[in-house]
Amino acid sequence: MSVRLVSFISKGSRGAIRAGLLVGDIVVDLVALFEAGRAPRGAGQPMSVIELLECDVCLNWAAELAADLDTVPDDARHSRHAVKLLSPIPNPGKILCMATNYQSHLQESLSRRMLSDDNPTIETPRVFMKPSANTICGDGAPILVTRQSRFVDYEGELAVIIGKRCRQVGIDEAMQYVGGVSCCNDISERRLRVWERPEDKDWDKFFDWLNGKWMDNGFPMGPCVVPTRFISDPHALDLQTRVNGVVKQHASTGEMIFDIAQTIAFISEIMTLEPGDVIATGTPEGVGSSDGTNLKPGDVVEVEISEIGVLTNPVEAEAQP
Repeated sequence: MSVRLVSFISKGSRGAIRAGLLVGDIVVDLVALFEAGRAPRGAGQPMSVIELLECDVCLNWAAELAADLDTVPDDARHSRHAVKLLSPIPNPGKILCMATNYQSHLQESLSRRMLSDDNPTIETPRVFMKPSANTICGDGAPILVTRQSRFVDYEGELAVIIGKRCRQVGIDEAMQYVGGVSCCNDISERRLRVWERPEDKDWDKFFDWLNGKWMDNGFPMGPCVVPTRFISDPHALDLQTRVNGVVKQHASTGEMIFDIAQTIAFISEIMTLEPGDVIATGTPEGVGSSDGTNLKPGDVVEVEISEIGVLTNPVEAEAQP
């Protein structure tokens, strides 16, 4: 039985973030079960999804609960619609993203810029970061069209959550540091220009592109994290992005240029990766800028990945401060 871990806020929790288990349309409050002494011996008392990912006893117990919901008391069960799902990792220390990590997206990016390349390849990973505090949001949270928005775009991706601290790890050992996977959407403002310039200097366009990744609610993730032990093969998952029900992106995660292990090995040469850090592994072809279709208020974007679930976010105009 698969295990889908969530972070949520319930009406009776006074705003406290709870760690739970998503089974169909039911959210099991695992924290409530821990507090009531209903967890198995050796489970300790994990209070967050990150702590659950580090607890083998907890994950085995969660699988048992998912297989038999009748063992869960009513006071620890909520309808999914009666709680607010947050990003399953509400406060990641780092969000690291892979640029052009699918050959199909690299090709369409070159075509969009009307560039020709007889051998369009990437020799090393292209990694950038998004600020986690303002960009991270969960299932159901709005993708914002702001006063700076000119072309808001989607990028459906597989998110990898680091489960154990690592530094300078080899490719062969890198997967043991993955705690779980999720769906994510690397929202991009393609034509950001906060201040007008009389001319573009060197690097101006690069920083416009990078700053366009930093908008509020620019990184929806969810609805859950599935621990890697419950995923058959993270490099053989079906990924779809839909806008208003129309399929815009469809690929296998096996089409990444640099797979998860290679990506972790590369990044860990630069920095220490900590539990809860998130790596967005790149997007395939079909982004909105490929056909000139930008997101508008009223649209609904879904990112669905097999064995994980569907991340759904409406598009809304930002209320002016």
